[in-house]
Amino acid sequence: MAMSSCVRLTTRVLLSVLGATACRAADLYPLTAKRAAEPDAGSGSAGGAGTAGEEAIYVATDGDDSNAGTLEAPLRTLARARDLVRTKNTSLNDDLTVYVRGGTYPQQSTLTFGSADSGQAPHYVNYVAYREERPLLTGGRPIQGFTPSELGGGVYSAPAGTPAFRQLYVNGVKAIRARSPNLGPDRAPNFGRLSGWDKDARQVELSSSYLASFGNPTQVELHLMTAWADNTLRIASITTSAGTATVKFQSPEDPLLFVRPNPRLDQFGWGSGRAFYFENALELLDAPGEWYLDEKAGVVYYKPRAGEDMTTASVVAPMLETVVSVEGTSTSDQVSYLRFQGLTFAHSNYLRPSELGFLDSQAGQYNLTADADNNQTVGHPPAGVSVTNANHVEFERNLFTQLAATGLDLVSGTHDDLIVGNAFTDIGGNGISIGRFTASETTEYHVPYDPSDTNEICAHETIANNFIDNVGTEFQGACGIAGGHPAYLSVEHNEVAHTSFTGISIGYGWTTAPNAMTDNEIDYNEIHDVASILAGGAGISTIGNQGPASEIEHNYLHDFGTSPWADYAAQGLYLDEGTTGYTVAHNVLVNTPGTLVGQNTGANTLTDNGANAEQADDTMATAGIEPSYADIKQLSIDRAAF
Repeated sequence: MAMSSCVRLTTRVLLSVLGATACRAADLYPLTAKRAAEPDAGSGSAGGAGTAGEEAIYVATDGDDSNAGTLEAPLRTLARARDLVRTKNTSLNDDLTVYVRGGTYPQQSTLTFGSADSGQAPHYVNYVAYREERPLLTGGRPIQGFTPSELGGGVYSAPAGTPAFRQLYVNGVKAIRARSPNLGPDRAPNFGRLSGWDKDARQVELSSSYLASFGNPTQVELHLMTAWADNTLRIASITTSAGTATVKFQSPEDPLLFVRPNPRLDQFGWGSGRAFYFENALELLDAPGEWYLDEKAGVVYYKPRAGEDMTTASVVAPMLETVVSVEGTSTSDQVSYLRFQGLTFAHSNYLRPSELGFLDSQAGQYNLTADADNNQTVGHPPAGVSVTNANHVEFERNLFTQLAATGLDLVSGTHDDLIVGNAFTDIGGNGISIGRFTASETTEYHVPYDPSDTNEICAHETIANNFIDNVGTEFQGACGIAGGHPAYLSVEHNEVAHTSFTGISIGYGWTTAPNAMTDNEIDYNEIHDVASILAGGAGISTIGNQGPASEIEHNYLHDFGTSPWADYAAQGLYLDEGTTGYTVAHNVLVNTPGTLVGQNTGANTLTDNGANAEQADDTMATAGIEPSYADIKQLSIDRAAF
């Protein structure tokens, strides 16, 4: 039986990271405790104004990088603050804190932190929002100069600038890339259905009623759902006859789609009837809130929603693939003792689907190669915030939002890090990703990942008390939390909601063979309203050998089912291919599509799961975000910040 979360966090985090002996906020989050002692620090505040003995640097939007960095004479950029930290952090007697005032901080290039930017154990270098303010670090740029367009019909246009982009945000809300069929009421999922397909001819068939007379057909995309994955397919040609359209695709996605056996078009007897939609054509711009980018002409078109005034609207397009990167030079020369608190990270870009298509293999990892024998290689999407070769890095009370691919990624070579009390909303791919999914982009994805350099493994990480909502908005096969091959991972007291596929997915490799994974714990999470589009999703899913002592316990899963668009059923708890070494016990499942299913698994211990699990009332009351972090569910991007 799982220990209480307090005891678990004490043993796995406090003893190994901070050396504490009691589960208190003061021990887990020393900066939070330090703020609590300040008479002018508000309740739930993400930052303070400095404490006795603490050295501080200040950054403000009206500052100047030639200033000294004091409260009265702040710096202008976080990059300059980082450089100033490097002159002060070689010998620390206390934390060194950069207080960031409210406002918008555009990043013209990725804000990078390397080994030289570390704290010195046990003292941290902190990048913290000042008091009750919430600074925005954006990888976007404003789009200005909208005027009524030559198209009429209430459509506006403006110069688009460079680079290209696949998302647009108007007054803080994501606009809809022009599509057919349109979304349903309140942006409910809505698709067409294939009427046929031909593997040998490498084409699909559908009703021509979904089409318009496309002026730039090779810029149009067909987004196709196949079992547990979705595919962004760039169109090569369209021919019509007797009300039926035949569609062929560009390479490399064309051969991959038709040759790979998993996931395939005829999975479990399917072929015709697969859900799809067209996207990215000016001719499809017919509903309020839709937009289209004409890359050749450098013009963006937008049809305003009711009440939007395009002369005053704030319009933002993403520019950078990664807004913030924390990366040590190697597994032995790492970034360490670095903390980010109370910040908003937003507006990352991701152009691969426009350039090469995107075929999801599973959990948001895209196919690079595939053959008929199911030998596959996969690539790994970028993240708005990326961490590699680092330890004792903490993210607390931050907002990750409006990011095109992954939100936050602990990529490789990380250990003893905390992702605690953050909100992840409106994320294109996985909300949080952790660990390598394969050893490299050339490694066949069934090969167990077990590196000789064990420092590569993401280990002893804690993901707790996070709110992960509305993720997978670009890639429906992404997950709230996606783990590749982590070890000693603690995923506890998170709330995951509104995903198109699985809520929490840990593991890759599809084999019972031993690998880097071991002792992963998924406990006391609340998961609901997931698996809303794709088949084979679940509240919690696992893959591969994660023994000897992994566990899924005291989770509360509720109120989701099999999507009407799915090819086949979703599950409550899903022990997928090769899952070995798990104790699955005392999980409460209410109004879910089944309770627990295993697929080609090894040895696991399964007991007391379902609506009537022992101590169900206690689990339902205690799973999910704990009271001290309940306020993070209210975090949202400041629409006036742009």
